[in-house]
Amino acid sequence: MEPTKEPVREPDWTVVGILGSARGAAGASRGEAIGTDHLLAGITASKGAACQALADAGATRTAVAALLRDARERGITREGADDADAIVASTDILGDDGSRHTRFTGAAARALTSAMERARREDAKKFGAVHLLRALLEEDPGDGAGERNRAVVLLAAGGVSPRTVLTLLDGDTPHPENDLDPLLHPTRDVLLGRSHYRHKALWKRWLLKRVGVNWASRPAWWVSMETHEQARRLGHDAVGTEHILLAVLATHEVVLRYPHMRDESAPTPDTRYAGAERLARMGLDHATVHSALTTGRVPLTADARPAEQYLDEAASPGKPPTDAPPDAPTTDPGTAPLVDLLMKEDTRARQLIEALATTPDH
Repeated sequence: MEPTKEPVREPDWTVVGILGSARGAAGASRGEAIGTDHLLAGITASKGAACQALADAGATRTAVAALLRDARERGITREGADDADAIVASTDILGDDGSRHTRFTGAAARALTSAMERARREDAKKFGAVHLLRALLEEDPGDGAGERNRAVVLLAAGGVSPRTVLTLLDGDTPHPENDLDPLLHPTRDVLLGRSHYRHKALWKRWLLKRVGVNWASRPAWWVSMETHEQARRLGHDAVGTEHILLAVLATHEVVLRYPHMRDESAPTPDTRYAGAERLARMGLDHATVHSALTTGRVPLTADARPAEQYLDEAASPGKPPTDAPPDAPTTDPGTAPLVDLLMKEDTRARQLIEALATTPDH
């Protein structure tokens, strides 16, 4: 009888990187045990099929990092979840590839063991990110209670179904995320970190990508960046207040589909999107304004002053400027001051609003 093969205990280089990222997500200096949510975050920071399946489902590095930060900031308790009482030393799971300073929750340890077993069944020399992701999404605490691990809970908080991710891993047609207008897909992709604003210098784009800015938590800054993209997508060389109006509407309509991104660092009450909400109550939306601009059915006169001045004025005083660095304070004036400015002066944005609004402004 053929002897039973041992589980594949050696990780490939991608998993080595994932484990390093997971230690960072867990807070290496705090000595917190790595959980399944940290392993999931590590996968989103990697490359390959596992990372791509998560990103296609909406669980990008930026989105998952925002959820982890928000949970930490709000002090959400983690005791009892992920079988956290059953701490396992890294060396007990990974042998010589483990670190004596690293520990895993019980659920994370089981997911790693399951990934090794999957690799063994496939006759793989090392276990990889796909083995680990499948194990995370299918990991069961084994006590019959069916309690979900932190990775699955984190995905659910971001509106992502494990079934969708597994379907994508199997190579099936991606499931539509929602019925978002295709015109807003570029704005959504920037929010999720799938793409980045092009009008900035290459080093700034690299830095923004590296940091993984959650634009939804800083709507005024987001609008200032999105304004240039709205102009570019229309093929306009100069930026006007009509593009600011489009940016205010686009960012708001996208963030309504991703409330978990909006809620990070949200004040109470959250009035950051008050300007966009005011426009929505007047019956305005991105598609209507975009159509008016592309068809030219609303004659427009010149703005009273350069569009950049409205963006800068709405962000001051004491607020991060429109070109704020990624580590700027998260306090954000929101879109209300900007919409107020656009409405008070004879701007192209105001001309569009007055021509297209279906409900009076109250």
